[in-house]
Amino acid sequence: MSGVLPWLAVLYVALLPVGRSGLPLNAQWGDLLVPALAFAAWRATPGGSWWRRSDWPLLAYLAITALAAAVSPEPAAGLSHVAKQIYVAAIFLVFRRLSAEAGSALTASVLRAFVAAMALVCGVSILVVFFGDFGAGWAPMFGELQLLPFVGVVRRLRGLFEAPEFFGNALLVAFMLALGLRARAAAAERPWWTAVACLLAAGEFLTYSRSVAGFCVATALFLTPGVRSPGLRASAWVLAVAVVLIVNVASVVGPMPAGAATHYEVGSISTDIAGARVEAKLVSYAALKRIAWAGFVEHPLTGVGPGRFSTLTETAFREGRITARYRSVPPHSDLAGRLAEAGVLGGLSLVVLWVAWLRVLRPVLSGGALLSRAAAAAVIGILVNSMNAEVMNFRFLWIALAWATMADALGREDRSFTRP
Repeated sequence: MSGVLPWLAVLYVALLPVGRSGLPLNAQWGDLLVPALAFAAWRATPGGSWWRRSDWPLLAYLAITALAAAVSPEPAAGLSHVAKQIYVAAIFLVFRRLSAEAGSALTASVLRAFVAAMALVCGVSILVVFFGDFGAGWAPMFGELQLLPFVGVVRRLRGLFEAPEFFGNALLVAFMLALGLRARAAAAERPWWTAVACLLAAGEFLTYSRSVAGFCVATALFLTPGVRSPGLRASAWVLAVAVVLIVNVASVVGPMPAGAATHYEVGSISTDIAGARVEAKLVSYAALKRIAWAGFVEHPLTGVGPGRFSTLTETAFREGRITARYRSVPPHSDLAGRLAEAGVLGGLSLVVLWVAWLRVLRPVLSGGALLSRAAAAAVIGILVNSMNAEVMNFRFLWIALAWATMADALGREDRSFTRP
């Protein structure tokens, strides 16, 4: 069975861009391979421990989710949510074990397969959306036409994911890994990885998603240590922070449109700034966070129950606080959603888990192998995006975390990364 292991791992990550399948519980086609992949990993590495002492924050996170589900008004919905969280955590454990026991050769092959698959989907999406017969047949699977605040009508890439935001976060991970592969590649191979990285970066910005905030932070984390000029390093971080601020302001309010409203707008706001009357539209991302906070305040100890945020949005819709489009959507914020669904203990467990991750990733960023550094930067970039997305359900987040925490398995490089 161990001979099948490399092929299963490569096939699984190659299928990650195929984010829509119609399977129950939002399962993807690649998820069908996980039981065989876990069994093959167990057979290939018998006798080893899957858990580590440092995994206690993850165990607490899952246990509190299960406790919140048990006391929920709808335990069945809660248990379904718990099952999803246990599943993505299991992906992390499987890929961490693969990296630890199978060595750097398999890990690097799996990593390249993910980058190649994302680059392929990104390239096809650009061709279909901008150069093909967009809107006909299966073409909308790769993109969608939307009216957005500030930018107007745009064609947004979505790859084969459910939404452009998902695609943007996946592209973030693939781009960082492409930078790592370029940095450690031989001189003759670097132009190829440069082209792949440029393609992925173009796809990221063509999603017009809020994931660009984490994209800029992750890029600065990876590139600035090798920049010798203090001025350039400072400029890179100023730009990254500015993008984060702009993205999050745009997640709260939009301009008052002269014509048709965008689907993101759910109400009007008016305020005085320096004596001038400013009118704007309240954006759905902000409204959903307000709904989450109200749900937490009403149920601070246990929340409304895991997987039951839609009960809050349904109430808000009936009261006229949001439009029909958002009557059954997630909170678009991990921490806000966690507080609303699992209460104060749930929110605290999420923060503790993230802090534990940051403590593990900090030494990797300062001195780990290049590919582990790239994966660590990607994880932090996705955590930045958690302000506007439910990142804990992203399979590629957990896989990147496994790669980031296995710096020794990926191998120390003979040369350090000194310049972009």
